Amino acid sequence: QVTYQAVLCFVCLSVPSCYPGQLERLLRKERLPGYPQFFHTGIFTVNFFGLFQGYMALMKEDGVPDDMKGKDKIVFGNIHQIYDWHRDFFLGELEKCLEDPEKLGSLFVKHERRLHMYIVYCQNKPKSEHIVSEYIDTFFEVSSQKRMYAKWKDLKQRLGHRLQLTDLLIKPVQRIMKYQLLLKDFLKYSKKANLDTTELERAVEVMCIVPKRCNDMMNVGRLQGFDGKIVAQGKLLLQDTFLVTDQDAGLLPRCKERRVFLFEQIVIFSEPLDKKKGFSMPGFLFKNSIKVSCLSLEENVDSDPCKFALTSRTGDVTETFVLHSASPGVRQLWIHEINQILENQRNFLNGK
Repeated sequence: QVTYQAVLCFVCLSVPSCYPGQLERLLRKERLPGYPQFFHTGIFTVNFFGLFQGYMALMKEDGVPDDMKGKDKIVFGNIHQIYDWHRDFFLGELEKCLEDPEKLGSLFVKHERRLHMYIVYCQNKPKSEHIVSEYIDTFFEVSSQKRMYAKWKDLKQRLGHRLQLTDLLIKPVQRIMKYQLLLKDFLKYSKKANLDTTELERAVEVMCIVPKRCNDMMNVGRLQGFDGKIVAQGKLLLQDTFLVTDQDAGLLPRCKERRVFLFEQIVIFSEPLDKKKGFSMPGFLFKNSIKVSCLSLEENVDSDPCKFALTSRTGDVTETFVLHSASPGVRQLWIHEINQILENQRNFLNGK
């Protein structure tokens, strides 16, 4: 039981560092000196989120620059919701797992929807990054050269924080990734110990899906120039980078690198923006789109295992894009998903 308590502290409470060798020794029932400290170190998860409160309290107390008003709440997104849930509920449930380790897997599965709070946080993060970059030198972290002339005092210095605000804001993203990695390690060594891992396997599956959706929504949040409402386009199904040729772009169409997003209702083509080329933040600039209701798929193009074509037909206007994927596997995945969308559309129109 002591062994499992120590392992659970590693996995559930996101101890900052965790090594497979330590997990393996624990599951072989080798007592490690000072194992109770693992649990107390795990409180780091909750205490860490508390660091954000310092910034929020000072900003509420002292106010923010006039041109920042209305933007300040975007900086931290729903971090308070994440913090409150961990403090008031999740940590307590994890403590119960110390007495009954077999409940660990089902805990993550049961609260999958709650963990989607991290997805919401990640969707907001690109907007947060933009605002922080705009005010980093004049409000959040005033440089020593500017400090004596600055109207607003350096929040980071006043709070005595070692980490920069940008480093703090990435921590929730890293936290959700760490849950996945630690659960995978726990599953690996639980299998070696011949334990029942059914629920753990489901938990790992959940904690693979949630970080992927977090990453997806961060990329969607970096999309600029799209006039429609992203939330109205349905679920994001796939995204990847392709070399894309617009067949209707003149006599000598050129291949261009495009980040392509496949939603349930639309396909969006965007140009990757490189921070090195003068853009303030990395992101994607909207270029073209095809509504699924106007979409047709050509699976075979030039007998190339990496190519397929998407055509938009709107009235008398037809536009075709040839996509060249990085591998045949990527092409097959996209063809499968697009065919599924088109089949669902046909079934809907036929009343099935």
